[in-house]
Formats: sequence, C-alpha cells, structure tokens
Amino acid sequence: MKNQQQPHLAIIPSVPVWATAGKLCFDRKFYDGMLSYCEQWPGTISCLIPLATTPMGNFGNICINPSELPFRCTILHQTEKVTAAHLKGADIVLAGGDDERQLHLAELCQKAQIPCVYIIEYIPETRYQIMAMSTTNPVRRLRRQFHVWQQERRRVKAFRLSAGLQSNGTPAFNHYAQSTNRLLYFDTRVATEQMISEQALNQRLAYLAESKPLRLAFSGRLIRMKGADHLVKLALRLKQQEVPFLFTIYGSGDLDHEMRDFICQNQLEQQVILAGAVDFYNELLPALQHSADLFICLHRQSDPSCTYLETLACGVPIIGYNNQAFSGLLEQSTIGWGTDMDNINGVARTIAHLHRQRDEIAERAKQAVCFARQHDFQTTFKARIDHLRALT
Repeated sequence: MKNQQQPHLAIIPSVPVWATAGKLCFDRKFYDGMLSYCEQWPGTISCLIPLATTPMGNFGNICINPSELPFRCTILHQTEKVTAAHLKGADIVLAGGDDERQLHLAELCQKAQIPCVYIIEYIPETRYQIMAMSTTNPVRRLRRQFHVWQQERRRVKAFRLSAGLQSNGTPAFNHYAQSTNRLLYFDTRVATEQMISEQALNQRLAYLAESKPLRLAFSGRLIRMKGADHLVKLALRLKQQEVPFLFTIYGSGDLDHEMRDFICQNQLEQQVILAGAVDFYNELLPALQHSADLFICLHRQSDPSCTYLETLACGVPIIGYNNQAFSGLLEQSTIGWGTDMDNINGVARTIAHLHRQRDEIAERAKQAVCFARQHDFQTTFKARIDHLRALT
C-alpha cells in the first residue's frame, strides 16, 4: 500500500451526475453513501463519475456546489473511459461490477498494482429477465441475449482478476462463488435509530386483533419488472374473495395510468389508493411503520432491491414472488411468505389465510425487525468498509 496512514479510495459509480447552473446534481441515495464513506474511510476519497446525457428528474436528487463537496470529484464525459491516469494516487478502487463500462478496470488496476474491488447486484438471469421484458422484437432480443452473454464472460474474467467482491444479496453472492474475498451484504438506507420501536410495533400489531381490514402496502417504481401491474389484479382477486383490505401503493412509473384505469373499471376505489411518490424518510417509513400489516412485493426479477430490508426495518413482513433475491432472504429468516412466480391466485390465497390467522403476521413482523437489526445501515456499511481496509 502506498500510504498506510492515509489510504486513498477511488470510487467509480455507474449512477451519473448532472451539471446545471454551476452545480452538480447527484442521486440522493448515492450522495448519502458518499458522505458515509467520507465519515468512515480512514483516508482520502475521490469519485470518478459519468455525466448524465439527459437531465435528471427532480425527485430524489441533491444539487451541490462543486467547491462544497467533501470529496474530490472527476466528471467522465459521455464515452470517456477510466484510464491509468485517472487512478494515479489511488490505493484501492471500488467499482461497479454491473456496469460493463467498468469491466476493464480489474486488468488496469492489476497492471498498476492497485487492488480493485467490485460491487455486484445482478446475476445473468436477472439481465435476461429485464431484457426479455423490454424487448419484443425477436431478432433484437436475440442480439441483446448475445450481448448479455458476451459481457458476462468479460465480467467473470474481471472478477477473477479483482482483489475482492462485495455482493448485494444472495443471488450474486452464490452465483459468483468462485471469486476471491467475497462479502455478502443486504442494501438498506435505514439506520438503527430509524427502525420501528418496540412500542410502535406493539401498537400496530394490536390493530390485527381488532379484525379490521388488512392494510397492504407496496412501494417502488410502477413498472412491469416490479410487478406493479399484478398489484391491482391481486386487489381484484381479494375483492372477489371478500377479503377485507386496504391497499396503499406508493411510487410512480409507466403503469400509473393503466393501473388507475383498472382501479376505476373494477370499482376498487374504496380498496386501493395510488399515493404517488413520497419522501422516503419523512413519509414512507412512518407510513409503513404505523399503517401497514403486510408488504406485497411481486418483483418478477431477482435483483436485490433495497425495498426488502427497508420494509423489514419497519417490522412489516413481506409476501412476494419467489425470485432468487426474495427466496434467498427467506432462507436467512422467516420474514414473510413466498409464492411461485406470477401466481397471483397463490398470493391472494396466502393473504386470505393470514386474514384468518393474524397471529402469523404478528410473529413474522417480529422476525422481520430482528433480521433488519442485524443488517442495519451502520452494521452493513462498517462491514463493507472493513472489507476494503483489509484489502489495502
């Protein structure tokens, strides 16, 4: 290591930054993560970040004057690749393994004798799932399948040359088992002090004993990959089965109008509320902690969404499709119930059963909090920092 007392960490994210009116606009979640690195890394930090080609939306961003950033920031313009010159002075590099533009970094770092650690979330299955749902033309789909296959070969080679791998979720951790110095973590933005208190959990669980309608919730992008179209279809099944419920759906996306039309056509206005996108800390967390009995997560792909751990931190058990990410969580702890992929009737039957057996909801709500406390933001982030420090 070049500087044992003040090691320099170079972070290369795949999420872009947007420049406007003399300021840099970052994704809020990414920026908060950078602040955490600055607080906990025992040296200096720089960020090599791509410039967005189109303006970023206003929701979930933060705009900062470059002179006020607590880290050095280098902007990569459009097709600009990271070179050896960019990495000069770095003692360790943290790169995005999901970003094919960064797969050359392991070889670059190896030549410069700099440890390169990748973060990985997606497995090939997830990439093929996303590609299949977004591509209807069979010829174009075949070409994209071949591209995914090619890039995966590059990814495996890069991981073989890297110094370590931080895997978000069990699917990636298990799939890339041949990589060295692996770390499993579960992404979350929720700190210990932001989790539901025992008193608040007990107050919410007391509602279950009153036999009132079950309060269902979902939060996320309203797109097919997240199963948003199945949410309203599930609501209709529950209404037909005369299961009393109130379903609040938080988020926005391409399916917003389609879902509203479905709700109107099937007279679900009294049971389903489309609440739109809300602030995560000030609105979503309090709502889940105080007004949700079950979280419905019908994700069609196996990506390790932070939704899982953030929902568990609210003491809300999850009913979801058994994609690899959710089934992997269920193997870790009994924090919910899984059903076969696209089995809306199976989800409806599970909810109908839980309406009659509400003690099962209460038990798994407690398990959810217990698991989330073992993987809160502070614990998870410290483990990742320690992993990097051990490799410098």
